[in-house]
Parts: sequence; C-alpha cells; structure tokens
Amino acid sequence: MEQMLSSLREEYRKVQNSLIECEQKYETLQASVDFDELPEKSFARRLVMNTRELFESKIFSDLTVTLDGHEVPCHRYVLAARSDCWNFSAMANTTALKFDNISYNIGYILLKWIYTDEVDHRLDEMMLIELMQVAKRFRLSQLIERCERLLIAYVDEKNCIELYKHAYELNAPRLMESAASKIYSFRNEMSRDRFDILSGVLLHELLESKFKYPLHEAILLQRKDAVDLCLADKGPKLCSRLNELMNVHGDCPLALALASGQEATCRTLIDHGADVDGKSKNGEALLLYFLKKQDYWACEFLLQHAARLDCVDPVGGGNLLHVIAACKAESATDKEILNILIQRFLSGSVSSINSTDSHLNTPLHLSIIHDNVALFDGLMKIQQLDLEILNREGLPALWYALAKNNTEFQYASALISRGANFNAIRPRSGDTLLNLCVIDGLLEAAIFLIKKGASVDVPNAKGETALYLASSSGLDQLVQILLNSGANPNVQTKENRDTPLHVAIRRIYTHVIDSLLGEKAGSNGCRRVPLLFEIYNSDDDSALSLAVSLGFYSVADKLIDFGADVNAKMPDGRSLLFRLISNGTVEGALYLIKKGCCPTSVEPNSPAPLFLAIEHGVTSVVSALCQCGADLAAKNPTGDSPLWFALCTNHESIADILVEHGADVDCWSTGPNGCMQTMLHRAIDENDERIACYLIKNKCDVNAIRKEGPSGSGHSEAVEKQTPLHMAATWGLLDVVSALIAYGASINAQDSEGKTPLHLAVINQHLAITERLLQSHHIDLNMPDKAGLTPFAWAVQGKADQICVAILKRNPQVALQVDSAGYNVLHNAVKKQDFELFLFLLSVHVDVNVRTQDSERLSPLHIACRVGNDLIIRNLLCAGSRINDTTSSKQTALHIAAQNDKAFVCSILLENQIDATALDNEGNNALHVAVQYGSLECIQTLLTESNINPFLANSKGYGILHLLGLFGKENAASILISIMDIIPDYPIEMPDPDGNTLLLFAFMNENYLLCREAIRSGACVGVCNRHFVSIFNYPMSSPKFLFRILDQLDHEPKWAEGDSCSECKVKFGITTRKHHCRHCGRLLCTKCSEHFLPILKYDIPKPVRVCNICYDVLTSGVSQN
Repeated sequence: MEQMLSSLREEYRKVQNSLIECEQKYETLQASVDFDELPEKSFARRLVMNTRELFESKIFSDLTVTLDGHEVPCHRYVLAARSDCWNFSAMANTTALKFDNISYNIGYILLKWIYTDEVDHRLDEMMLIELMQVAKRFRLSQLIERCERLLIAYVDEKNCIELYKHAYELNAPRLMESAASKIYSFRNEMSRDRFDILSGVLLHELLESKFKYPLHEAILLQRKDAVDLCLADKGPKLCSRLNELMNVHGDCPLALALASGQEATCRTLIDHGADVDGKSKNGEALLLYFLKKQDYWACEFLLQHAARLDCVDPVGGGNLLHVIAACKAESATDKEILNILIQRFLSGSVSSINSTDSHLNTPLHLSIIHDNVALFDGLMKIQQLDLEILNREGLPALWYALAKNNTEFQYASALISRGANFNAIRPRSGDTLLNLCVIDGLLEAAIFLIKKGASVDVPNAKGETALYLASSSGLDQLVQILLNSGANPNVQTKENRDTPLHVAIRRIYTHVIDSLLGEKAGSNGCRRVPLLFEIYNSDDDSALSLAVSLGFYSVADKLIDFGADVNAKMPDGRSLLFRLISNGTVEGALYLIKKGCCPTSVEPNSPAPLFLAIEHGVTSVVSALCQCGADLAAKNPTGDSPLWFALCTNHESIADILVEHGADVDCWSTGPNGCMQTMLHRAIDENDERIACYLIKNKCDVNAIRKEGPSGSGHSEAVEKQTPLHMAATWGLLDVVSALIAYGASINAQDSEGKTPLHLAVINQHLAITERLLQSHHIDLNMPDKAGLTPFAWAVQGKADQICVAILKRNPQVALQVDSAGYNVLHNAVKKQDFELFLFLLSVHVDVNVRTQDSERLSPLHIACRVGNDLIIRNLLCAGSRINDTTSSKQTALHIAAQNDKAFVCSILLENQIDATALDNEGNNALHVAVQYGSLECIQTLLTESNINPFLANSKGYGILHLLGLFGKENAASILISIMDIIPDYPIEMPDPDGNTLLLFAFMNENYLLCREAIRSGACVGVCNRHFVSIFNYPMSSPKFLFRILDQLDHEPKWAEGDSCSECKVKFGITTRKHHCRHCGRLLCTKCSEHFLPILKYDIPKPVRVCNICYDVLTSGVSQN
C-alpha cells in the first residue's frame, strides 16, 4: 500500500511539473504575441530568454546580493519585475542587498526562480516550506503558489498535521485543504498527542470543517480549549449537539468525557445542558452503561449529578440490581463505592428485587452466580424476596447455590433456612434438584440434599431417578447412599426401559454393580424392593443378556451366581442363546453353552440354534452345539438339513464340522413334484456346482436315481432314471461332471429314453462337458438312444461343429453310423442341403462314396443329384466321389438327375464324363428316364450334349416315344416337338414288340395334345397293332375323344398298309379289294367304305370314299356325335 502511495505521489509531481512548464510557455507566448512576426523573434520572447541567460552573470549587473556570505551578481530591473519589494524607487540608489536569515540553498533557489521561473520538483517538503516562507517575506505570490502545488504531493499520514499548520501559517488554502482531508482520512490511526502542535482555534477550525461531530472529536483529543470553542459556537443547536451520538464510537459527548476521566470537561458539558440520563450507543442509560463497565467513578459522578435509578437494560432486560450483581471491585475505593451503590439501589425500590432480565434471572440468581455476597446478604434481608422464581432454564436460585458444590453451602443453607423448596422440579426435563446434582456430578450437593430430606425416587421426564443417574455416572458412593435412603433399583426409564443395573452394566461400572448386587444379597437390610433380574429394556435385554452381549463375562458370572437364568426366554419367546447367535456375539453364545444352555431349545417361528449358528457362519458355536448333542438330522422350516443349509450359505468349514460329526451326505428329501431325491440331485437341479462337488468329494451316492414319493408322487421324475451325471451333463455343470467321473459315476448309464450323459451333453451343446466325457476311456460312442441316434448324430443334427470335431477326433468311425432310415450324417447333410455341415464333413475327410443302408443304396452324389444342389455336387466330385456308381436299381447319378428334371445337374455330370449310355435294371438309359418323368430340359440336354442313343429300346422293347405315349404328362407334346426338332427323321411310327406306336399309346392315355402333335409329325391314324387294335376300335367310354382327333385333321393323313380290313378284319383277295378312307387313311374293304363325300378341308371337291366313322364326323360334326 505504501509503495502504491509513493508511486502516486511521484506521478503527481510529474504532472505538476508538466503543468508548470505548460503555464510558463503559455505566459511567454501571450507576452510575445505579435501578428507581424513569429513568436520566437518577438521582443517579449527575446527579453525572457535574455533574462534567463543573465542569471549569475555579471553582464549588465548593477546589484550584488549577499547569501549567507556568498555574493551573487543580480540586476535591479529583474528583481523589480518580480516583486514590489524591489521597485525602482526603493532600489534607485542601492547597489547591494543582503538576504538575512536565509540559507544559501534557499536563497539560490529563490534567485534562480526570479530569473528562470524554475523550481526543482525534487525538493523535499521542508525546503519547500522554507522556500514558501521566504517567498511570503518578499511577497512572491507566484512562487508561493508554485511551492504549494509541489507540497500537495508530499501530504501523507505522517506529516499531514504539520503541513496543515504550515499551510495555515503561509495562507496556502489548497495545501491546507489537502492536509485536512488526509487528517480526516487517517484520524483513527493518529494518536491524540500529535494534535498538540495545533492551537485551540486552529484545531477547532479543522474539526468544524472536516468532521461531522467536532465536539466529540475535541473530547476524544482531550482538548478542553477546542471543546469550549465548540460549545461557544453552536448557539441554539448546542442542546442537540451535546446529546447526539457518534456513528463511529456511538457515544454522546458526556459519555466520552466520563470514559476518559475528564472531570472538568464533564462539568462543562453538564453546565451547558448535557443530560446525565442520556443513552449510550446500545440505548442504555449512562449510569447503567458505566456500571456494566465497572467504572465506579463515572457512576458516582452521575449519581452526584442526580442520575435516575429506575433505568432498564435494553440489552439484557434487567435493572441496576441485575447489572450490579455481576460487578467486581478490586481496590478498596471501588469496593466502598460499590457497597454504597448497592445500598442506594436496594433502598431505592423494593419491587425491583424480584424483577427478571431477558433470561428470567432475578438479582438473587445473579448474586449467587457471580458470588456477590454483599448483594446476596442485602437481598436476604428483604421479606418480599421470592425464592422460587425460575429462570429461562427452569432453575431456581437454590440450584446455583448448590452448584457451588463446596462443603459449607452457605448460600444453599441460607436459602433453605428462608424456606426454599429443595424438591423443586425443573419444568423442561422434570428433574428435581437432586437429579440435577447427580447429572452434573455434584456429589457433595446431592448428599447435602439427601441429608436435608430430598425425595430420592422422583423420576424426570425420561423416567430417570436419582439412583439411575448415579448408576449411569458411576457414582457408587452416592448409589450406596441412595439405596440406604430407600431408593427403588427396579424403576425403568421411559424410552429405553433401562434399570440402574442395565446402565451400570452398559458403562462397566463394576463398583455400582457390586453395590446393587450387594443389596440383592441383603447385606444391609435397608432395601424396600428386591432387585429383579428378569426386567427387560426396550431392546429386550435383561441384565444377564446385556452383560453377555457386551462381553462382560465376569459380571455375567456374578449375575448367574445371584440367580440369573441362562435359559430364560426373551419377551418374544426366544432364548438368549438364539439372541446372541443372531447378533453375532460368538463369545457370548459359547459362554452360555458352557454355562449349560440347552442346545435343542425350540424357538417360536424360528430355526433351532444350530441352524442360526450356521446362518451366521459361527464355526465355533456350531462345533460346540454338535459336541453338546445338537440334532444333525433336524429340518428347518423350509425342510433343509443342517448340512444343506451350511452349504447353501457358503459355510463349507461348518459343513466339514457337520460331516465330521456324522451328518448324512445323501439325506433323501422331497424333490420336484413330490419325488424323493438326494442332496446331490438337488444341488445339480439348482445349478449349484459348489455344493454338488462338495457332496461328491465327501462320498455321496454318485449313481443315485430319484424315487417316487411315499404316496406315489413324483412318478415322472422317477421314471426318467437320470443319474446325477445325466443331470449335470444336461445343465452344463462341468465341475460337477468332472467330479462325478473322478469319483466313479457310471459314464454310459442310460436314462428312460436310452440317452447316455454324452447324448445329453451333445444335445444341449455343452462342448466342455462333451470333451470331458470323451476323455474317459470307458465312454461308448456307438451307443444309440431309443430314437436310434448316437451322440455324433445328435451333434450333426444340432450343427454343433466343435462337438463333431471332438467326437471324430476321439473316434473317426462314428461318422459312418447311420440312423433308422439308413442315412449317415453326410447323407443327411446332403439331403437337407446343409452346406455348412457338408463342408465341415468334407473337412474331416468323411468317406464321400459310402452308400445308404436302405434298399436304394444311394451314394452322397446320388442324393445331391436328387436335391439338385450344384455346389454340393461339384464339391463331392472334387472330393473324389465316383461319378458312375449306381444304385441298387443300377441307376447312375445321370438317371437320378434326369428323373428329377435337373438339367443343370445333367450338364455338370456330362462335363465330368459320366457314362451317358449306362442302363438300369430295366434297360433304361438316362434319356428313357427323362422321357418317362417328363423332364423336358433334361431331354434337350441329353440329346444335345451327350452321346446317348435316342433310338435304343429298353428291355421291354420300348423306345423313348413309346415311353412318352405311356407316361406322357402335360408337357408330352412339347417333348415330342423338341425331339423332332433335334432329330427330324426320328421314326414316329416305330412299333413296340406288340406293334403299338406313339399314337396308339397316346390315344389309350387320352393325351389329346400328344395325339394331335403325333399326327402332325406324320403318324398314321389308321395303324393297327398286332392285336388289330387301333384308335378306331380301342374301347373308350365315349367316342367323343376319337371324333375330336378326327375333326382336327387338317390334311390327308398317311395311308395305312395291311392285308385285311381294319374294320371287319376280312382278308383282301381277288374278290375283296383294298380301299382307303380318304379322310383318315384307314385300310378298308368296299363294304366298310361305301360312303362318298367331298372333303373340302383337304381341298377335295369331288366325292371320295370315306369310312362310316369319318362319314359321321364329316356330316354330323364332333359336337353332335
């Protein structure tokens, strides 16, 4: 802060110096203004410059000035220009001047300023003050003003008073104002003796000009001369000024004068009208104010000037007696004055002796509290004194007398002698004075009250008697006295329901306990009520349970010796042992067991102590209970045995103890749906591997199977016949599976469905368990279940790739096992087009040529061709599948592809050089099969991409057209068109061994489209087979089909050949001539073709011979016929 002020002062000096320079330049320019020439060349400017150059120069010098023995050449016209002291008339005949009482430095600075108008701004304040004094002497007003400006920068806390005085003396108003402002700012930091350099008038002027309360300040500075001037100046406002308060100190002038002991000033103030009953800053009367400060001289002064005695403390609410009660006097004089004040106050008003302050304390209360014997004695002499008034704390004066706790109890004895109630009750807490003495540990006071006959069994609001409070505080001597005085030891508190014995045990006050138990023993015979042990507090603790719970076993021993029952029931009907175990009080529980507590006690709606000990994990208590005969086969309310309960609560060390003492590790009990199961079944069913492994390691039955319940319940579970290993494999319990295998469980046991544990592990896709089972040397991988599926088959069916790898790694031959349909996994993968599984099987090098074990004897390639999966086919071929292998009916893959209309498959097979000429059992090649099953695209593929013989007949003599006529479907006509397009000269009338042609077979099967297309391809309509059957005499249900075919003829068909009439079968000879029906082409005799008609659709306008049927068709039409 100081550094900042210094920096500001330096800046101020620089600004002042710059201002002075500017003013000098301005004055020079003003003096040298000439509109005709530049300022630098004006006369005034040159005159000023020449004058500066004449300083200390002998040129034109006509005067010598002597400065402290030094002679300085000067010029009279320059001095005359600066001051009237040196005008021409006065200096006309003077050639020498002597500046007396002026130092050389000051004189030199003065002369330099006269010539150059310059003053060094670095001069200190003392030199500036001295320079101002010389300037005043020679009436140099400009220099005074210049120094005043420079001095303002030097004003600070340390020199402001001195500078104020000099400014006043030098008539420097601005400096005076600056110094006064600084004094006002730092008044509180200045000592009053610093103002002694100021005269009374000057100080008064300062206070009046700058301070709001000049009178107060004058009193604080203890300057009576200034006080007198303040009192003399105010006139009509004097009264208000005399009694006004200060904002800073908050005191009136009289209070300030009294506080500093300025008696003369006090009298002057009172003479001018100051109020002796005026108020302090807190609104207190001055007498009360100084009495609180224990300024007895001021009090006496005020009383001498008739100050009032009926004032009230606005802060504490009391009167003068309350305040005087707290007063102390050290010197004899003060004591004498204080006694006089007490007598004056007591004699002033008797009614005020029972008045209360803001805390409701009476003067009697305070006289005892502050040990004011004089006031106490004075009060006790007044008959109207009320001894039973309670203060805000609810306490009478007697309490504070007892609180002195000395052996004499003068105050208490005096009060009781005057009739004070020693059984007074504090309203707030309900405590008697005896209780309060015990609470505060006032032993002597308590004994004093008991001897005076105070009641000993009055409880407070909490139900605490003096005996309880004494027991809780460990006051064994007082306990003994109270008991001897008839105090009841069985009284309980309201909230906690504690007795004195409870609290003594809780706080380990052994001497108090001994006193109470000694009374129980009847050592002194003064007890009114016997001590009871079966009293329970709000926590349901008796004295014994509390002692044991807290670990005070020596106390518990005493209680038991005096008759406390270790098997006593708590208010809730439970035993103390149950309580201790529940609370985790292990040592306490062991203590009770050692003391003979019953280990098999029945607890209402609660488990036995053994279960409770297990639940809380107290190993030592479980061991002790087992040794004392606890029932290890008992069940808790949920039906659990102790061993199961211990394992469920993660207490294996306790389980070890139970097993060691003979607990059953199987322990058959009721399971799901009422079946009977062991603990191992239950542990596995609940997925608790830890418990299951524990039981297995402790030699439980690892092959046990669930049984039916007593009433036949649980039949479904019993018939499953699942061993623990089955269950563990199903639930995925690896650790349990490992333990079961290690301890001899049957690894190949089958359940009711014929499944082994490996089956179940694979079905549920438990890889780790599967791998663990496969590690066993006794595992049977080929054992099927009742569905005929081995574990490997289940793995494949479930797409469990990793399990498949594990099984194949254990035994690669399992991949060849077949299901009930005779299919192995590869066959099924191809059949189901499971490409992912198929690739997996290829990756493990499964035999791709193995046949199905059924009547068809299919290879994987045959099945792939049947389903038509080109990716599988190509992969099989790449994997080495034999392309020309045949089925049991000697069909190749090409036969199967043709049968299933897989043209793209045929192309693949042909690309891979399959034997297209191969024949099946019936002599059919692939083309025969394709035609038989209507595989149009396959027919096209075979005819165009292979070397297959299209004219070959099968073993029945049927060619492809015969088969088309026999088995033709909706696309038969399209097939015929395709064949004829590819093989235009294919013999359309090729007969089978019976002479049947395509047209005959198509007609027999009523395939109209095929018949029409055969006729269009050149088939003879009138052809007959070897049995003389033609389309005209083949038995049909209706002739409409024949008429429809004849009607659709659009050109003259090919003529039939033969040696007999196709209608009447008569042989042709010399008498019987051959004729042909010109409409259908049949070979007929004259009799059977006697009709003649023109056939316009054939462009035959002349009548020609037609048969009877054609005549009907041509004359009547198809619809009519």
